[in-house]
Amino acid sequence: MKALISVDLEGISGIVHSTETNPDRYDYERGRALMTAEANAVIAGVFDAEPDAVVWVADAHGTFRNLLPEDLDRRAQLVRGKPRPLGMLAGLDEQTDAVLFVGYHARAGAGPAVLAHTISDAILDVRMDGRSLGEIGPQRRHGGTPERACGSAQRGRRRLHGIQ
Repeated sequence: MKALISVDLEGISGIVHSTETNPDRYDYERGRALMTAEANAVIAGVFDAEPDAVVWVADAHGTFRNLLPEDLDRRAQLVRGKPRPLGMLAGLDEQTDAVLFVGYHARAGAGPAVLAHTISDAILDVRMDGRSLGEIGPQRRHGGTPERACGSAQRGRRRLHGIQ
């Protein structure tokens, strides 16, 4: 089984201020450490469920150079930096059985939420088929229709739990 873990920063546990997400600010290194620790927890969970999994991790925040490579679980393949196809979903291909979105956050205008935005503070709304979407909405479309993506996720989840 191949799993792709796409990791953004603003929704990571413990991140509460933009100083933790911006490379030019004083708390950024703390944000990077929290992001890497949360990615490692998800990597460990995938391997606990599926020891023979192939795991790719896509750094999905800003410059795509936030995860600390030296601290990331060595069992995973890290995709970082620009340019790269598929942006936040770099590493996605036909062999991918599951996509896990980690650290994603509320969309712009979603009400009270920590660091809510969609792509940048300059974008007020992104709509697809008349629905307002946050960053996760367009990302899931890379796997085909939402129904196909959900079906793939269901099959992957059943495999993770030993159900064929």
